[in-house]
Amino acid sequence: MEEPSIINLQSEIKQLRQDITDLKEVKGDLEHLLHMVSDGMMMISEEGLITYVNRALERIVGYKSQDMIGHHFSDPRWNIKCIDAVSGSDDSVFQSVFETGQDLTDKVCRIGVDEDKQRILLINALVHHDEQGNMRGVAAIIRDRTELSRVKAENQEIKTVYERLAQYADEAIFRIQADTGRMIYINDAAEEILGYSLADYLSDPRVRMKVIDDEHLKTWIGAVDEKKGAKNVLRNIIITCTGSEGQTVTMEFTVIAVQNDAGDILYFECIGRDVTVRRFMEAELAKAQKLESIGLLAGGIAHDFNNIMTAVFGSLALAKMEAIPDSSIYTRLVSAEEHCMRAKTLTRKLLTYSRGGSPQRKTASIANVIRDAVNLSLSGKNIDCRFELPDDLWSAQIDESQMHQVVHSLVTNAAEAMPQGGAIEIGAQNVNLTADQIQPLKAGHYIKWFVRDRGVGISREHMKKLFDPYFTTKQMASVKGMGLGLAICYSIVKSHEGMIIADSIPGSGTTFTVYIPASNGEKDEKKPAAAKEAEVAPRQNILLVDDEQILLDVTGSMLQHIGYNVVTAKNHRDAMEYYQRAKEEGNPFSLIIMDLTMRGDEGGEIAIGRWKNAHPEVKAVISSGYMNDPVIEEYWKYGFVGAMVKPYSLMELKNSLEKILAGTDNAKM
Repeated sequence: MEEPSIINLQSEIKQLRQDITDLKEVKGDLEHLLHMVSDGMMMISEEGLITYVNRALERIVGYKSQDMIGHHFSDPRWNIKCIDAVSGSDDSVFQSVFETGQDLTDKVCRIGVDEDKQRILLINALVHHDEQGNMRGVAAIIRDRTELSRVKAENQEIKTVYERLAQYADEAIFRIQADTGRMIYINDAAEEILGYSLADYLSDPRVRMKVIDDEHLKTWIGAVDEKKGAKNVLRNIIITCTGSEGQTVTMEFTVIAVQNDAGDILYFECIGRDVTVRRFMEAELAKAQKLESIGLLAGGIAHDFNNIMTAVFGSLALAKMEAIPDSSIYTRLVSAEEHCMRAKTLTRKLLTYSRGGSPQRKTASIANVIRDAVNLSLSGKNIDCRFELPDDLWSAQIDESQMHQVVHSLVTNAAEAMPQGGAIEIGAQNVNLTADQIQPLKAGHYIKWFVRDRGVGISREHMKKLFDPYFTTKQMASVKGMGLGLAICYSIVKSHEGMIIADSIPGSGTTFTVYIPASNGEKDEKKPAAAKEAEVAPRQNILLVDDEQILLDVTGSMLQHIGYNVVTAKNHRDAMEYYQRAKEEGNPFSLIIMDLTMRGDEGGEIAIGRWKNAHPEVKAVISSGYMNDPVIEEYWKYGFVGAMVKPYSLMELKNSLEKILAGTDNAKM
C-alpha cells in the first residue's frame, strides 16, 4: 500500500501536466490571436532586449521575429524614432521610456532612413513593474499610419490647392446654408466685386439679401428637387446684385447643391462671374444692330421720299407762280408748301438718325454750344437753368449743328418732364478715363456733361427702350411725338465716338450724361474755295443729269424760271455728248448738276472722274436725297464745286446756284 504523500505527489504531477497542457493551448490561442491583430505588438525586457513580436510587426518593420527577438530595441534595422525628435538624433523612441519610466500615448514616429521607404507609426507603450515596483519591461502597440498619413497629406494638399484656387480665382465664390441663408464663406473675388466682407454678411443679414435673397434660395431648392437623380448643378443663373456703394452688378452664377446621404440640401456653393460689362456690351451690340438695321431702312426711305418731295416742291413752286396771290388756290399751295417743309425736316431727322449725320467736325467749345442750345430751347418756357460750366473746359472736335441738336433734344425733354416749371441743371467737367473704366469708351481725355431735371422720372420698363427709334411715351400726334429725339441723340453721340447714359428715379427726376472725346489740337480740314467770278451772268447754261424723268421735268422748269438755260439728260453718256457739242458750238455749260445715284449708270462720285479726264474745266454739283453721304458731306474731295440735298425749294435752289457759280465757299444746300 502506497503512502499518502506519494499519492498526493502523483496527483499534483498529473494536475501540473494538465495545467501545462492548458497553458500551451492558451499560449497557442493567444499567439494565434496576437498574430491576427493588425497592429504590431512588441515586448521588451528590462535589459532592453526584444522578447516578443507579432506578425503584424514583422510586416511593418520588414524583419522576421527570429531576427528581432533577443536583439536590442535600438538596433539600427528597426530603430523607431520620434518624428518631433531633434534632427539628427539616433535615439529610439523607447529610450525615453526606459530613462523616465513614463508611458507613451499616441506618439507619432517613423521607421526607415530612405524617404520613399519610411513608414509612419503611432506608438502606445506601457511600462510594467514587479511587486516591488521595479521595471520589468515594456509592452508596445505599434500602428502603421503610413497610408493614412499619405491620404491625409494628399487631402491637405488638395484642400490647400482648392483653397488657393478659390481665394485667387477671378470668379466670386459663395457658400450659403440652404435652410438659414447664412453666408459661411466668400473668397477675395466676391469681396472685391461686391465690396462686402464675410464679416458684413455675418453681422447684418440684410447684406446677403442684396446679393442672393431668400427667393433665389427657394427657387434653387425647388429646381434641385425637380432634378432628383440628376446632377445637382444649376447653370447660367443671372442675378442683379447691389454692391456696397449702391452700384448694380449683374452676376452669372453656377449653383451647386451640396447634400447629405439622406438627400437634404446642406448648403449651396455659388460660383459667380461679374457679367455687368459683358451684358452691357451685348445690349449695346444688340442696340447698335437694331439701330443699324432700322437706320438703313430709314435712310433708304428718306432718300426715295426726298426725290419724290423734290418733284412736289418744284411743282408747288411753279404752281404758285401761276396762281393769283391772295386767292384760295394760292393759299392752299402755300399751306401745302409749308407741310412739305415739315416733311423735309422729318426726313432730315431720319437721315441724321440713319448714320449719325456723318459729322463735319471742327474744334469748338461745347460750353458755347450748350449755352446757345439752352437759350433757344427754353425760350418762352417757365423753366430756369443752372449752369455749372467751368472756364477751363476742354474744347472738342464736334459737329456744332449736330451737338446743338443733342443739347436741344435733352433740354426739351427735361422741360417737358416738369410741366409745372422748375429748374434744369446742366454741368460739365474734364475727365481722364482709363481703359475699361467706362465701356465701350477708350482711354483718354473726355468732356463729361449732363442735363438733369427734377421731373416725373422714367420707369425701369421704359429705361430699357429709351434710345430705341420710334419709342415714345408721348402721343403720336405730331413730329414731336415720333420717338426719334433720343435715338438721334444716341446716333450723333456715337458717331462722335462718345457715349450717352440715362439715369432716372421715378418721381425724382432724370439725368442724361454725355461723354465726348476732348480735342487733341487738330484743326478741321478746310474745303477749298472755288475761284470767284465777278458777276453771275444771266441765262447761263446748266446741264441737268438725273435718272428720274419727273425730276428732270420739274427741276428743269424751276431752273428756267430762275433764269437759266437748261438741257436735261437721263445718263452720263448722253450728257457728255451734249456737253461736247455745246463746247464746240461756243456756248458751253457753266455748270452740271448730276444725281449721286443713277440706276443702270455710274454714280456721281465715279462719273466725275471720267468727266474731269475728258473735260478738265468742268464744274459739277452733286445732288442727292442722302444728306449724310460722304460725297455730299465732303464734295470738294471728289472734285465737285458744290452739293445740293433734295428736296429743295425754288428759293433754296436759286440761292445755292448763285453761291456756287459765284465761287462762294460753303456751297452746300
